[in-house]
Amino acid sequence: MTKTYRLRERAHDDLLQDLLLARGVVGAEAAELFLSPEYESGSHDPFLLADMEVAVERILAAQKNAERVAVWSDYDCDGIPGGVMLADFLRELKLAVTHYIPHRHTEGYGLNKEGIDALAEQGVTLIITIDLGTTEHENIVYAKTKGIEVIVTDHHIVQDEAPHPAFALINPKRPDSHYPFDGLCGAGVAWKLVQALLVQNRPEGFTEGQEKWYLDLVGIATLCDMVPLVGENRMLAHFGLRVMRKGRRPGLAALLKLLRIKLETLTEDDIGFMIGPRINAASRMDSPSVAARLLATTNAEEAREVAYTLNKINDERKGAVAVIVKEVNKRLLGSDLSESPLIVMGNPKWRPGVLGLVASSLVGTHGKSVFLWGREGGEVIRGSCRSDGVINVVSLMSLANTSLRGAGDLFDHFGGHFASGGFSLSEERVHELAAKLNDAYARAEHTEDTTKEIIVDRQSELAELSFALKRLERLAPFGVGNERPLFLFSHVAIQNIRTFGKANDHLELSLEQNGARAGSIAFFATPLSFQKQCVVGDHVDVVGHIERDWRGNPRIRIVDIV
Repeated sequence: MTKTYRLRERAHDDLLQDLLLARGVVGAEAAELFLSPEYESGSHDPFLLADMEVAVERILAAQKNAERVAVWSDYDCDGIPGGVMLADFLRELKLAVTHYIPHRHTEGYGLNKEGIDALAEQGVTLIITIDLGTTEHENIVYAKTKGIEVIVTDHHIVQDEAPHPAFALINPKRPDSHYPFDGLCGAGVAWKLVQALLVQNRPEGFTEGQEKWYLDLVGIATLCDMVPLVGENRMLAHFGLRVMRKGRRPGLAALLKLLRIKLETLTEDDIGFMIGPRINAASRMDSPSVAARLLATTNAEEAREVAYTLNKINDERKGAVAVIVKEVNKRLLGSDLSESPLIVMGNPKWRPGVLGLVASSLVGTHGKSVFLWGREGGEVIRGSCRSDGVINVVSLMSLANTSLRGAGDLFDHFGGHFASGGFSLSEERVHELAAKLNDAYARAEHTEDTTKEIIVDRQSELAELSFALKRLERLAPFGVGNERPLFLFSHVAIQNIRTFGKANDHLELSLEQNGARAGSIAFFATPLSFQKQCVVGDHVDVVGHIERDWRGNPRIRIVDIV
């Protein structure tokens, strides 16, 4: 895909005001709220969420009757922090709580009968879900047959308008919702349940405002789950980072120390690129409970041990990804497969939990949409797919599911978004996968224009980096809906080129412009990774973000060189 860059027209000479306007923040009052989020004014009334009142009444009844409750969370960096947060708070209500996290490979996503049976044997009479449950009608009905009621807290799209079998469905995306913000992550929805419980029954000794210490967990989930960092989410991310910098959670503090990340300068990038992947790695490599222990422990010695273990698991995840990438590239080399418009490949020995990461890497290398499959126990094949930015992978799977070749549906399950998805199918049908996907690709409507236009917020000079950085930091935290501003630095001289990292897969350039010098960096890049090759002595236009390096000095994070 070809990228072109267009400068946004300046609406205001002042950098900060111009960037606020570009984000739709108009007026002094709106600007102040954006730049300085407030907890009270930034929090909406939790009882505006449908079913919140009945959910609170049911939980307080469980408290009164000394029932055993299970918090059933997803196994990712939204569900795990949210599950730890809610389980900890329910224990403040003196409830007996089990935090249940399904095994990614043996149980799969969501509720399942085996887990429900296990909880029923423990005497659980109420399950509260985190980041799942909206589409789990069958398993919720099954839970009822076991004497277990289910309260769903979730943020996924409600596709079925039929009455939901859960005791309560708390989801801001319900069609009948009157909640003013539908962008909360799963942990954010669970947080609203905590707020509502506190309104109705604040535990004795649980002082006003004490609940804010849970915002570190809500902040991790909000920053990692790719929800829009605007409105209530911006407030949650802002205060979440503030709590994290206090270092009150021993496991998180131990992991940050191991990664040599300073607490006092912790940023959203540290959470998104360093902490989130490690939480996710736990379930990808069969150990979701390790991530939960890291966030839940109050023991410093255990915190250090678990942080070390989680980091080791993440290294194993990196190794597993590298091995599969190498195998795919080897199989593509010199074969007819390299001529296909798609990369469709699998191996029963591949771990399904890492295949999304592998697919993303291959898309970047080959510029094709990628479908990969593996097997983890049983006879079900599970896979992940990533788009090249042109093809809608879910639409392609839908088309392949009823392909002209063969009879019956190809997939047992599939879903996702335009750019990424997952699927499962029986082992006896896996040999059809490549042919049916390629057949679907041939029949699909393709976008002829593969040029992507990217808006650059501002043209700047290397001499302005320090000034610009101080202004930009007031817009943080950055993420979906509040993307880090993009700058163009024109006619910049490359003075030095250096690669670094264990595999020399990162790039550092020393730049000069009109006597001003600055460093720049690009991760997982080489001098050949951009539209224009990096050559010492050349003058180039650099497109990138302004950030601080590990010393606190301003530098450019390179997006492209043109």
